[in-house]
Amino acid sequence: MLAAIAAVVAWALKAVAIGVAGGLDKSPLESPLFGLGLVAIVVAFASLGVALARERSLAYKVGGGVVGVLIGVALSVLASTIAAAAIPDSAGWVQEEAGLWVSALLALGVTAVWHTRRGTGRTAT
Repeated sequence: MLAAIAAVVAWALKAVAIGVAGGLDKSPLESPLFGLGLVAIVVAFASLGVALARERSLAYKVGGGVVGVLIGVALSVLASTIAAAAIPDSAGWVQEEAGLWVSALLALGVTAVWHTRRGTGRTAT
């Protein structure tokens, strides 16, 4: 959950840095914030995959982490494509960055649903 929140925050701060600087590739914070968000979203999806294999052996957990990242990347590519198509070209750099925001929010949503369901399952038993 924390990794997904970190991805959202990092890429939101990246957008602020771009906006303040007046466009893409003008802020020195742009690359570090992108890298932080990228690491965070990969950790979020890997952690979710490991969490889904929670009662299994180490091999299943490693496999779950890899599959989590692969599914996360596929969903992020799909979300980025949809975001880019939905936002007009006149939006400028926002159109290019929207895919990151949608991907981070997707990661946050999926991990929040998992976290909520996991918590509900524990209190119900």
